[in-house]
Amino acid sequence: MAYSNKDKKYIYNVLQANEIIQMGIPCVETGFNPRRKRFYWAFDREEIQRYYKENPRYIQQNK
Repeated sequence: MAYSNKDKKYIYNVLQANEIIQMGIPCVETGFNPRRKRFYWAFDREEIQRYYKENPRYIQQNK
């Protein structure tokens, strides 16, 4: 599947990216953002919604 930038969610935190990957959500792209001088992991925007719905850190924020 071809992804556009609007179809991706970019994560710059390695710990958060690792949590997402451990949930079985595939990383569709990795790279380095020269403007921010940081590495990123990109995930499909639709698939990553499961992470936000199931992670207790975000469940309390959404109430």
